[in-house]
Amino acid sequence: MAPSAFDEDYRSLTQLSPALTENKINRALSDWFKESVVFTRWEYVGGIGKGDSYLSDVRKIRIHGVNRYGVDRNIQVILKTIPRNICRRLTFRSDQFFRNEISFYTKVLPNLLKFQSETKVKEPFDNNVKLFLTHCDGLNDAICLEDISCQEYENIIRQETIDLKYCKATVQTLAKFHAISFAMKDQEPEIFTKITNEISETYYDCKLWNWYKRFWHKICNIAIDAVEKEYPNTIYLKKIKNFAVQDTYFKMINAVNNKQNAVISHGDPWTNNFLYKNKNNIISTKIIDFQLSRSASPVLDLSYFIYNSTSQELRVKHFDDILKYYYEVLSTQIKDMGSDPDRIYSEDKFMNDVKKYSFFGLVASFEMTPLIMLEPDEAFDLELEGNEEVNIDELWNIGTIKNKENRRRSADNVVHCVDNGFI
Repeated sequence: MAPSAFDEDYRSLTQLSPALTENKINRALSDWFKESVVFTRWEYVGGIGKGDSYLSDVRKIRIHGVNRYGVDRNIQVILKTIPRNICRRLTFRSDQFFRNEISFYTKVLPNLLKFQSETKVKEPFDNNVKLFLTHCDGLNDAICLEDISCQEYENIIRQETIDLKYCKATVQTLAKFHAISFAMKDQEPEIFTKITNEISETYYDCKLWNWYKRFWHKICNIAIDAVEKEYPNTIYLKKIKNFAVQDTYFKMINAVNNKQNAVISHGDPWTNNFLYKNKNNIISTKIIDFQLSRSASPVLDLSYFIYNSTSQELRVKHFDDILKYYYEVLSTQIKDMGSDPDRIYSEDKFMNDVKKYSFFGLVASFEMTPLIMLEPDEAFDLELEGNEEVNIDELWNIGTIKNKENRRRSADNVVHCVDNGFI
């Protein structure tokens, strides 16, 4: 939302969110710069692409202050605020997602990083974006993070799949993140249990079925249609018709509830939730948007990433290599942090989880692929009338995939799962 939507009074941030009071900004600036800083003004830098955020309003802004000597101190941030539009906020349950992400940034991540800092790990996970401030009351929720586009990090085009080099950089980030959980659960189980209780399931839960079921049936039909058009009269069509049914939603619930090899997972790790920097042909990554963070098998994250961000060509050539690389990074990190990966999560256990849970990423792609492939001018209108929630199916009003290339991308996810015995 551009400044013209406001009164262009840059002396206050309360026009963006009532929670962003002068006192709150003063504290955040002083904490950030480690000296007393007083807020003076803000400026609008830019927005995000249409269709890139449904759960929140997102802006890039620069916040200025002065220290005791009158020297300007400023920081460019990404500010996510709960939607002002009441219908949108209620329909998407934005308060629950904000609460989950704020708990992650304020209660979970600090404990994970503290544990890691006390180990002798050679290449620690430092792929998070630094938090500037948060506010959580269910009505004026806000999350403010450092904008690392100033450090040359950027998103890739969300409609495109990624090549092997970017894929391995992303997988490495996930493995390093997951490894902290395994080591912490082994060495500090009580603290780990405590932080897992700070986040909750926001998507796959029996109590959410009525919220999701109409949309569920729609995305299942879209997946079936894609296979029927691209692979008619094949085992793939037979398999997807048997798989894309109501019972599979409850298999997803069982997957997120199985805590046997659970880690703190991201929950929504497709490429739009990673930022990349390519310097001298070395890919660096940062991971963002922990609104769906949960405690579950790491394979839920890994399969979600694979089926929403890679092509069938890459999977056919490199799937086994990707799995091997993920586990190599994971086990090395666990060992460097002082635990025995063979004891707490052996390669055999990992591969069993791959066989057991890779369907999770396929199911996620039923929803994600049609949404990912939307062009900006096709994105849904989120300025909704009324003060009551509507069915989510009425907002995410997507139909069967018309473009053959995009339809093939959806169908090929099914092909890969069937060929590997995952469904």
